[in-house]
Amino acid sequence: MLAIGVTVVPAIAAAQDAQNRRRGNDACTPDAERLCKKFFGQGDMVILKCFQDSHTRLSTPCRKFLTEIGQLN
Repeated sequence: MLAIGVTVVPAIAAAQDAQNRRRGNDACTPDAERLCKKFFGQGDMVILKCFQDSHTRLSTPCRKFLTEIGQLN
């Protein structure tokens, strides 16, 4: 039983990560293209930093998503 639980928990976490990535892409892709295009190819953390630095100019959906996942105050 323990082996099944150990296998299922990472699968659930991975599914949640994939769902959050889709939600984030839907909410924030336009903002990334508008505000952070010069950072493309440098990794997710660089884009996140750009979003945080540009938080006053983010669209409502992107700001809401980043707040919900704890990346903006």
